[in-house]
Amino acid sequence: MPSFISIGSDSDFSIHNIPFGVFSPKGSSEKRCATRIGDRIIDLRELARNGVFASVQDFEASWFEQSTLNDFAGQPLTCRRAVRTHIQALFTSGGKESPEEQKDLLESALHNANDVQLHLPVRVGDYTDFCKLFSFSDNALFQLTPLTLGASEYHTANAGRLMKVPGPPLPPAWNHLPIGYHGRASSVVVSGTPITRPRGLRPPAPGTAAGPTFGPTMSLDMEYEMAAIVGGRGNELGESLGTGDVMENIFGLTIMNDWSAREIQGFEMIPLGPFNGKNFGTTVSPWIVTLDALQPFKAELPYRESVPELADYLHETGTRPTFDIDLDMTITAVGEEEPTHVMRSNLKHLAYSFGQMLVHHTVSGCPMQAGDMLGSGTISDPEPKSLACLLEITERGSKPFKTTGGQERIWLQDGDRVDMTAVAKRVVDGENANVGFGICSGVIKPAKA
Repeated sequence: MPSFISIGSDSDFSIHNIPFGVFSPKGSSEKRCATRIGDRIIDLRELARNGVFASVQDFEASWFEQSTLNDFAGQPLTCRRAVRTHIQALFTSGGKESPEEQKDLLESALHNANDVQLHLPVRVGDYTDFCKLFSFSDNALFQLTPLTLGASEYHTANAGRLMKVPGPPLPPAWNHLPIGYHGRASSVVVSGTPITRPRGLRPPAPGTAAGPTFGPTMSLDMEYEMAAIVGGRGNELGESLGTGDVMENIFGLTIMNDWSAREIQGFEMIPLGPFNGKNFGTTVSPWIVTLDALQPFKAELPYRESVPELADYLHETGTRPTFDIDLDMTITAVGEEEPTHVMRSNLKHLAYSFGQMLVHHTVSGCPMQAGDMLGSGTISDPEPKSLACLLEITERGSKPFKTTGGQERIWLQDGDRVDMTAVAKRVVDGENANVGFGICSGVIKPAKA
């Protein structure tokens, strides 16, 4: 499926991808719906206005007249799939949908990726993160083998131990359902948005009679997650979805950085969970990759020993409900040019699938709407180079590491930049068929005075 658009051999955006996002052209603040092939942003509003989608059944040009993708994401899967397939055909060399006389029209909708500004692709109505921290004895971590823990499960147990939160190694419900808490949608921002160091109440120093102090967090952290963006018609209040509805009701996936202020989080989170330690910023990548694009990379969930049978509503309809996607994270320390590599992991290590998260969220009758966001939980794995946050990488500050330029790091400093990438790689007919997400990036700004 070669495209007449030039695509680099290592590009995230092959013709097999066709993600969706929102951009502003050079010199304009107007937001437009888009897709991307190689280094070219494709203006979907422009194509729709010129009748390019006229042959797509039930297509409405108004979907791409909006400043977000919510209207399009809220359409049935048949419509979303037809539009994506039509775009692939339009930009495939020699395809019946892209005759030579139409090429000028198609090329008029192209923009150089370096010349545009990318925006938050959807209006996030509600945001839930499927990760909650619990503790266990210091020795318990080493009693749990890689075979018994999924990635988010490993992070949950490990982080709870390091934050010294009282309680069992994993909550009693953990092996029965995906545990989550409600995040703050108003502070979800697109890649490239600076993150201001938050302020809050910090716990007293151990062994002192002093009370908590107010000030900027001294333990600013990142967490590598993926997020599912809800699509389709969703469900009404009082109704629920099933795991068989995942293709219909998940528009696609993005990279997500769940920034964390650890000492603020640890002081406030008992008994109701994180609040100000988490609500100051969540960064997502600008491109939503559809589940259709990820089908060639389907994978089984990890084997977990001694796990009881799940409730019927959480049973997957297929044997490969997750995806084999390589995840990578670097920190570029302030004043340095070369990034320091800190993590390499894979989405397939998660203990629960996004389908199970979606279904569990609605089993009570909670309605889901297009644009809602579900965070995967931190994707840490037992391997030393697969830890997805500084809390784990530095063992809560007890094991500092050196950056490429020789600086010491325990937590993020002002001016540090965190970059996260994700890509599923394959070759089709000798051509790059990568399906990637671009970059999820954020720089730390000093706290407000």
